[in-house]
Amino acid sequence: MSNKLRSAMFSVNEFVNQIDNYSHASLADMRHMLHRCMKDLHGLGYKIGHMNGLKPKHIHVLVEHWKTQGKNPATIKNYMAKLRKTANILGKSNLVKANNDRYNIPRRAYIPTYNKAIFNIDLNKCTDPHIRLSLEGQALFGLRREESMKLVVSEAWQGNALVIKPSWTKGGIGRTLPITNQAQQNWLYKVSKTIKPHHSLIPENRTYKSHLSHYQKQIELLGVNKLHGLRHAYAQNRYHELTAQLSPTKTPLLCPIQGGKSSKDLSSEEKIIDRTAREILSTLLGHSRISITRLYLG
Repeated sequence: MSNKLRSAMFSVNEFVNQIDNYSHASLADMRHMLHRCMKDLHGLGYKIGHMNGLKPKHIHVLVEHWKTQGKNPATIKNYMAKLRKTANILGKSNLVKANNDRYNIPRRAYIPTYNKAIFNIDLNKCTDPHIRLSLEGQALFGLRREESMKLVVSEAWQGNALVIKPSWTKGGIGRTLPITNQAQQNWLYKVSKTIKPHHSLIPENRTYKSHLSHYQKQIELLGVNKLHGLRHAYAQNRYHELTAQLSPTKTPLLCPIQGGKSSKDLSSEEKIIDRTAREILSTLLGHSRISITRLYLG
């Protein structure tokens, strides 16, 4: 590794270490992506020695390089989102253009080909009580994996809502989840009896990283390698509930991935209900774009 590349990598580490309100996983992703950018630029002959040396032309070079590597458009757009956050923190708003179309990145399709929701799974095969609580939290509140581990229920449970802190989340976006049913209440009572106040669902003798490794082994006992489908199931159930609440006749809509009508087949009234429910659901899931709900609902 050249001295210039070493210096550039060091500047990335310093930059990432100063970012507040990002989860451990998000910071690790940011560091990995920026390290990759520096290595790619040096490999392409752009031997910048510091993060502050990034210029708009470097972003164009990186995008074209990723295209020639055959990277998925979704992956490239994920990189671009991180680069925009980087530019914002650096105070260089002109570094990355606001619209991906300016880089000729193909539009991402959010329409799934099959339903990934997991509605039924035998959690009795999970032998770790902390991880079982986390899995139940994912199913009941649509929590992401990291959130379900870092959640401190004694701090989050506030009356009729669960307040998710930014430091527990992906991308540092906090949110408030209403408690809408008895199963959620029962889970919160169970966690409160099992976990000490001001403690997360990560055992005291484990770091997040070591607990994550243990988590993976535990879910393999259930016959799967990931359980994001619990979050999909939550999203579909909440859509069903929300559309019923929004309907004058209290009639729920079935989401497209479950066999419901596509957007073009909805009546004018149904389209308003559908969009409103998706806007609410996007916030509940911790996303900023309504389009992301297509991944969960079709």
